[in-house]
Amino acid sequence: MAVEDHDNERPRLSTSPAGAGAAGGAPSSEKQDVVRTSGGIRRFPGFLKASWAELQRVRWPDRAQVAQGTGVVIVFVALAGAFLGGVDKVASELVDLVI
Repeated sequence: MAVEDHDNERPRLSTSPAGAGAAGGAPSSEKQDVVRTSGGIRRFPGFLKASWAELQRVRWPDRAQVAQGTGVVIVFVALAGAFLGGVDKVASELVDLVI
């Protein structure tokens, strides 16, 4: 009896007769029609407003953080370039010995 009471308290996930909407099945044809007809250029101003609001919430790095990040990138690129240059030199010497 307790299991049945618990199941009755749970909110319904789908109101469609087949129960296919939110339960993991194929979306109903009503939802597909809404998705097809509600897009386009009419939603673009809302997209721009939401994008601007999101950009205002971003915590932008200060000058010190940008300088530190730039330094890390430059050092990594220099190390990777030196490593790949060394590997290339060794590989070319090996190919010259074989040929």
